[in-house]
Amino acid sequence: MCCGYPNYLDEDGYKKANPETYFRLVEQLDNSMIQQVSIEDAHRHNDLTLFDHFTKTSIILGSFAIADGRVESVEEIRKRLQAALEHIDIERLIAAPDCGLGFLGRNLAMRKLKYMCQVAKTL
Repeated sequence: MCCGYPNYLDEDGYKKANPETYFRLVEQLDNSMIQQVSIEDAHRHNDLTLFDHFTKTSIILGSFAIADGRVESVEEIRKRLQAALEHIDIERLIAAPDCGLGFLGRNLAMRKLKYMCQVAKTL
């Protein structure tokens, strides 16, 4: 098992990266040539004050879980993205799924993507 990625859809208790890891890397990432950083947030919410430390880098924010068969509601996605916008400019926030869609299957992935896009268009 890889740290931070499940073995199958709806797996309970799979390993996840230490949430403090991003805080240890933020300064180096923001001062590097990297323009965008993808941060998974749906499988376990991060401390959004992390985004206060990114002054140049855009954040690709995982807005729905790729290892959960439950479809997040539009309101759930909207609430989390709006919370992120309290810490980063809208021009530097990119809504995305957590990494990978392979476990979801086409129909489930499309439903989740539809809701995420619906929210992103209204922010």
